[in-house]
Amino acid sequence: MNNPLITLIFGTVTFPGVAENVLWRADNGAQAHCIKEKDTVCFVMINGTTTQVPEIESKIISKLGITPKAHYEKVVTFPSKWISSTNQGDLIEFTTLAWLKSERYTVRGVVFVDNSGKYTDQ
Repeated sequence: MNNPLITLIFGTVTFPGVAENVLWRADNGAQAHCIKEKDTVCFVMINGTTTQVPEIESKIISKLGITPKAHYEKVVTFPSKWISSTNQGDLIEFTTLAWLKSERYTVRGVVFVDNSGKYTDQ
Protein backbone atom coordinates (compact mmCIF):
# COMPACT_ATOMS: atom_id res chain seq x y z
CA MET A 1 0.00 0.00 0.00
CA ASN A 2 1.40 3.41 -0.97
CA ASN A 3 1.46 6.04 1.71
CA PRO A 4 0.75 9.43 0.01
CA LEU A 5 2.66 11.31 2.72
CA ILE A 6 5.80 9.22 2.18
CA THR A 7 5.51 9.65 -1.58
CA LEU A 8 5.10 13.39 -1.22
CA ILE A 9 8.10 13.73 1.08
CA PHE A 10 10.25 11.48 -1.12
CA GLY A 11 9.23 13.49 -4.17
CA THR A 12 10.64 16.70 -2.71
CA VAL A 13 14.07 15.31 -1.84
CA THR A 14 16.94 16.18 -4.18
CA PHE A 15 19.77 13.71 -4.55
CA PRO A 16 23.23 14.89 -5.64
CA GLY A 17 23.96 14.00 -9.24
CA VAL A 18 20.31 13.57 -10.19
CA ALA A 19 18.96 15.71 -13.01
CA GLU A 20 16.64 18.35 -11.63
CA ASN A 21 15.48 19.98 -14.87
CA VAL A 22 14.69 17.58 -17.68
CA LEU A 23 13.53 19.10 -20.96
CA TRP A 24 11.65 16.76 -23.28
CA ARG A 25 11.26 17.10 -27.02
CA ALA A 26 7.62 17.64 -28.06
CA ASP A 27 7.22 13.97 -29.09
CA ASN A 28 8.87 12.77 -25.81
CA GLY A 29 11.39 10.87 -27.93
CA ALA A 30 14.40 12.82 -26.67
CA GLN A 31 15.48 14.76 -23.62
CA ALA A 32 18.11 17.15 -22.35
CA HIS A 33 19.23 17.62 -18.76
CA CYS A 34 22.07 18.88 -16.61
CA ILE A 35 23.53 17.41 -13.44
CA LYS A 36 25.11 19.71 -10.86
CA GLU A 37 27.79 18.25 -8.64
CA LYS A 38 31.07 20.14 -8.35
CA ASP A 39 30.63 21.31 -11.94
CA THR A 40 27.62 21.14 -14.20
CA VAL A 41 27.51 18.38 -16.82
CA CYS A 42 24.80 18.50 -19.47
CA PHE A 43 23.47 15.69 -21.65
CA VAL A 44 21.18 15.24 -24.65
CA MET A 45 19.57 11.83 -25.19
CA ILE A 46 18.18 11.16 -28.67
CA ASN A 47 17.20 7.81 -30.22
CA GLY A 48 18.86 5.86 -27.40
CA THR A 49 22.16 7.74 -27.78
CA THR A 50 23.38 9.84 -24.86
CA THR A 51 25.62 12.74 -25.83
CA GLN A 52 27.52 14.72 -23.22
CA VAL A 53 27.59 18.43 -23.98
CA PRO A 54 30.98 19.24 -22.43
CA GLU A 55 31.79 22.66 -21.08
CA ILE A 56 28.53 24.21 -22.30
CA GLU A 57 28.23 26.13 -19.04
CA SER A 58 31.70 27.68 -19.39
CA LYS A 59 31.09 28.55 -23.04
CA ILE A 60 27.77 30.19 -22.28
CA ILE A 61 29.08 32.17 -19.30
CA SER A 62 32.05 33.42 -21.33
CA LYS A 63 29.51 35.32 -23.48
CA LEU A 64 29.00 37.68 -20.54
CA GLY A 65 32.63 38.78 -20.80
CA ILE A 66 32.67 39.97 -17.19
CA THR A 67 34.93 37.52 -15.36
CA PRO A 68 35.97 33.85 -15.51
CA LYS A 69 33.40 31.30 -14.31
CA ALA A 70 35.35 30.58 -11.12
CA HIS A 71 34.73 34.14 -9.85
CA TYR A 72 30.94 33.88 -9.81
CA GLU A 73 29.26 33.18 -6.47
CA LYS A 74 26.80 30.69 -7.96
CA VAL A 75 26.23 29.29 -11.46
CA VAL A 76 23.25 27.20 -12.60
CA THR A 77 22.75 25.79 -16.11
CA PHE A 78 19.71 23.97 -17.47
CA PRO A 79 18.09 23.14 -20.83
CA SER A 80 15.46 25.79 -21.48
CA LYS A 81 13.97 25.29 -24.94
CA TRP A 82 13.83 22.59 -27.59
CA ILE A 83 14.16 24.85 -30.61
CA SER A 84 13.81 22.34 -33.44
CA SER A 85 14.03 18.73 -34.47
CA THR A 86 14.74 17.70 -38.06
CA ASN A 87 16.00 14.66 -39.98
CA GLN A 88 19.54 15.99 -39.44
CA GLY A 89 19.31 16.43 -35.65
CA ASP A 90 18.06 18.61 -32.82
CA LEU A 91 18.70 22.21 -31.74
CA ILE A 92 18.47 22.82 -27.99
CA GLU A 93 18.86 26.03 -25.98
CA PHE A 94 20.59 25.99 -22.59
CA THR A 95 20.33 28.84 -20.07
CA THR A 96 22.95 29.79 -17.49
CA LEU A 97 22.18 31.92 -14.45
CA ALA A 98 25.23 33.42 -12.76
CA TRP A 99 25.47 35.53 -9.63
CA LEU A 100 28.27 38.06 -9.13
CA LYS A 101 28.27 40.52 -6.22
CA SER A 102 24.65 39.54 -5.55
CA GLU A 103 23.56 40.52 -9.07
CA ARG A 104 22.08 37.82 -11.30
CA TYR A 105 23.01 37.50 -14.96
CA THR A 106 21.17 35.34 -17.50
CA VAL A 107 22.74 34.15 -20.73
CA ARG A 108 21.75 31.49 -23.27
CA GLY A 109 23.55 29.27 -25.72
CA VAL A 110 22.44 26.76 -28.32
CA VAL A 111 23.75 23.31 -29.18
CA PHE A 112 23.02 21.11 -32.18
CA VAL A 113 23.14 17.32 -31.78
CA ASP A 114 23.03 15.39 -35.04
CA ASN A 115 21.43 11.97 -35.43
CA SER A 116 24.76 10.21 -34.84
CA GLY A 117 25.16 11.92 -31.45
CA LYS A 118 27.79 14.48 -32.46
CA TYR A 119 27.24 17.91 -30.96
CA THR A 120 28.24 21.42 -31.97
CA ASP A 121 27.77 24.54 -29.84
CA GLN A 122 26.47 27.49 -31.81
